[in-house]
Amino acid sequence: MRHEPTAENLLETARAVLRDRILPALPPELRYEALMVANAMAIAARQIAAGDQPVEEAAARLRALYDASGETAGALDARLVAELRAGAFDAPGPRRDALYDHLLATARARAAESNPKALG
Repeated sequence: MRHEPTAENLLETARAVLRDRILPALPPELRYEALMVANAMAIAARQIAAGDQPVEEAAARLRALYDASGETAGALDARLVAELRAGAFDAPGPRRDALYDHLLATARARAAESNPKALG
């Protein structure tokens, strides 16, 4: 068990100092880089907060799609890529619908970490 401050708290505090105190004092040619650092810190904090849940949920969707309880997430991702390239999901039907649901959920999970404002 971790005590306060957590990694999320530390990242948010450091980000706030960077954004509110340091960034205004930087010369204009360094501000973009500082904003990128602040954005990376925010993404890292959201990833820490989410933990392994997005990865586990994606793996569960792929295991259901392939009816493959024992395969790793990496193996299932590789299988998905190979089948997409081979056109295995081109025909309409429940498999393609499940793939669509998986890809949409994966995109939403990634956006929730990288750019939650994009989700509205």
